[in-house]
Amino acid sequence: MFMRSAMLAGAAVAMLTCAAQAQTTITFRFHDPEAPQMRQALDEFEKANPDIKVTMQRVSWGDAQQQILREAAVGSAPDVMQLAFVWPRAFAAAGALRPLDDLIAKTGIGVAGWDQFVSRDLALGADGKTYAIPFTTDTFAMIYNTDLLKAAGYDKFPTTWNDLRNASKAVTDKTGKAGWGFPAGACGTPSIWFFTNYYMWSKGWAYVEQAADGKKYEMKITPDQIAEAFDYYKSYLDQGHNPKSSLSICLWGAPEVVEGMVNGDIAIASVPDTVAVQIINTYKQRNPGKPVPLAAAPHPADVNGSKTNFGGRHLAIAANSKNPEAAWKLVRFLTTPDPTFTKYYTNYVQPQRPIMNYDRLPSEISAGFTAQLQSARSWGAYNNGPVSIPFMWNAVGRWAGSVFIGEKTSKQAATELHEAIAKELAKNQK
Repeated sequence: MFMRSAMLAGAAVAMLTCAAQAQTTITFRFHDPEAPQMRQALDEFEKANPDIKVTMQRVSWGDAQQQILREAAVGSAPDVMQLAFVWPRAFAAAGALRPLDDLIAKTGIGVAGWDQFVSRDLALGADGKTYAIPFTTDTFAMIYNTDLLKAAGYDKFPTTWNDLRNASKAVTDKTGKAGWGFPAGACGTPSIWFFTNYYMWSKGWAYVEQAADGKKYEMKITPDQIAEAFDYYKSYLDQGHNPKSSLSICLWGAPEVVEGMVNGDIAIASVPDTVAVQIINTYKQRNPGKPVPLAAAPHPADVNGSKTNFGGRHLAIAANSKNPEAAWKLVRFLTTPDPTFTKYYTNYVQPQRPIMNYDRLPSEISAGFTAQLQSARSWGAYNNGPVSIPFMWNAVGRWAGSVFIGEKTSKQAATELHEAIAKELAKNQK
């Protein structure tokens, strides 16, 4: 009897050992602040996939890029990693990522297929292969004070660039408040980069676009068109409905912008969703029970519509992953709405057209942000072309700043900027 019990116990231990050995452990590198919520989502994944264990690793966004590149060089990168929207191409070129085309073809991805993901061009390597899956997205929209616009004679938000400037001036003339109080300062990552692009894109212009042959890149803007954009924004400063103090502000989420919107000193701001939520929540906290005089709307449109950019995150699998099938299961799980986005990671929008909306935002601004999201565009050739976004971002800020402070004419600055980008394009074009 003792021998039989010992044999049964030994068999049970052997079975447990085999089960433990059969379990695959993968690592997931996650950078956003919602680590506890993401861990809960991963727990759900493990319940649904008991043969897979997920270890979540944390690295700050500021350190993430160099950390992954260092790890990839020695084959120790995490199996699944969260990347910024514009990182996949460079990471693929460095040999850090596994191509995903075979996995996409084998199982599909998303609620309606791979074709329904936005910004898929940002997931491509220079070899045309897919190296990442868009995971979350966001964009800028206009948030405005309905009371100040109404006092200026506007029941609806302006839909053209000229109307926006006129409404902004009317706010200042009739209420003494700032109209569109955009940050006009120059720094390494100035907001004016985004705002000038939105103006240009709506008109069908762009600093860099892919040529018709699909192989090379070219500039799709003239110095005069750049000068027009600079003059448009300078007019707000010259006419006083964006105060000169905005020249000391560089970032879209600066306290001066948030406080100005909350206190009613600024009528209009262009901000990403996180800043808009901060503005709404701060107003409600300071004015409990009062109606919220804030709403959101898309940026003005022109012949090419209203255009802002998709921001967001990707998910990718490391080239050194020893368990790509298990890693892919996790990627597919995380890109499915339920339960990750419905229960835990609820602050974010999935970049899949059938489910891409801002319903989670406060009711005052959800419709405006959702409408803007539908007309946003990928960074496209800016990211995939020969001229890097950081180069253009910094250059636009410096030359726009020189115009705003009167150091250079718009024509002079636009010509120099155009020449600088054209030179960089020619130097890097293959």
